[in-house]
Amino acid sequence: MHTPCIRYEGIIPSDFTRNATISGQDSKKSDEKHINYTESKLLSNYLMESLKIDNRPVYYIILLALKSGMRFAEIIALTRKDFNFKDNTININKTWGYTSSYDDGKKKTKTESSNRIIKINKVTMSLFNHFFEVTPENIHKLVFYNPASKYKVFSNTGVNKALKKILRELQIEEISIHGLRHSHASILFYKGISVQYISERLGHADVDTTIRIYTHLIKELREEDENNTVNILAAL
Repeated sequence: MHTPCIRYEGIIPSDFTRNATISGQDSKKSDEKHINYTESKLLSNYLMESLKIDNRPVYYIILLALKSGMRFAEIIALTRKDFNFKDNTININKTWGYTSSYDDGKKKTKTESSNRIIKINKVTMSLFNHFFEVTPENIHKLVFYNPASKYKVFSNTGVNKALKKILRELQIEEISIHGLRHSHASILFYKGISVQYISERLGHADVDTTIRIYTHLIKELREEDENNTVNILAAL
């Protein structure tokens, strides 16, 4: 029997992927990089308990990111005078350059609407009040001053490393410090806070920006509202 000659031109005649097993997990989409309410509560409790025995500034940064929804550059730019312990508010009016991609030191916020005053719960504010009492002032008046750093503040990389270590310990899927901003917003959405207030609290230029960033959440909530509406009308 004559066997036909196969001409090889970079073509593999058999499927080498057949029966292959694909391992690993799909990476999260950018709009999924947040932790839920239960996970946020676990993280919050861990930080608060830890701060009772260890005044690590990095823990304060992580806690504030979760409780305020502030951008990292806004957090590290905070000074003591930005904290109003009488009204339990924080005045956000500047950012701080912390990498070679940015100008060093203090600079303006991302947009004019990023200048804002936000309310913070009493327990978190009391922790910061204690932090200020036991921590000496510095020449830059920064809350998160780090004399060992070129940029005078704690690095984004270092904070992310600490956050991921905590999340691993709590058996929560890892996210970045910026993911805590998304977590903060997500919790507020699911708890029924208006998009107008969430937009103001996050310092977005307008509500449209908030809607665009959190479209996936708004769609989920719309489906829930639709079901609730049907049930309410059915009960009439």
